[in-house]
Amino acid sequence: MPSVKAIFQDDAGMSLAEVLVAAAVILVGLVALIGAMPLGTSQVGEANLKTTATFLAEQRLEQIKNAKWTAVPAVDALGGGGSTGGAAVAQWPDEGYGTIAFPGSPACAGNPSGGCRFRRQVRITDCSIVSCAGIGTATPTVNTLRQVAVVVFFQPLAGTGMSQSTGNTCEGSTQGEECVKLTTLIAKRP
Repeated sequence: MPSVKAIFQDDAGMSLAEVLVAAAVILVGLVALIGAMPLGTSQVGEANLKTTATFLAEQRLEQIKNAKWTAVPAVDALGGGGSTGGAAVAQWPDEGYGTIAFPGSPACAGNPSGGCRFRRQVRITDCSIVSCAGIGTATPTVNTLRQVAVVVFFQPLAGTGMSQSTGNTCEGSTQGEECVKLTTLIAKRP
């Protein structure tokens, strides 16, 4: 049977230098992970803003799709008949930052934050006047088809050392705004 002294002499252990090198490697990995967390958090925030903007655009698009535009009886609650260049129509006014509030949110009071971070524009174009999605004025859809574009603008999150805008801009946006744009065609109901 080997002596106790022989057992401890044969054990290979880690030296202080090896422990310090391992601790340094772990420390570098943790610092890199901590440095990446703000970027990940801001990306989650940006995705939340884009999801909300898409919801607001879809919400308005569904309201417009449900508006009456029929041939018999002749009802046009959709608007946009005879408009050129996609001019705004009175039935669907532009909504500014202080006007879009979510149920249960505090009053906006012109503060572009939280539920007041968004503004919305609706443009309805008569396809018998201008070409809509490749459907020109020479097609048999005269006065029976309109293009609806809903654009939701929002102020992106801004963090220290990060760009405020990622370049996702639409026509009508101001500096620093991003947007989500949904476009569809609506036909007159018989």
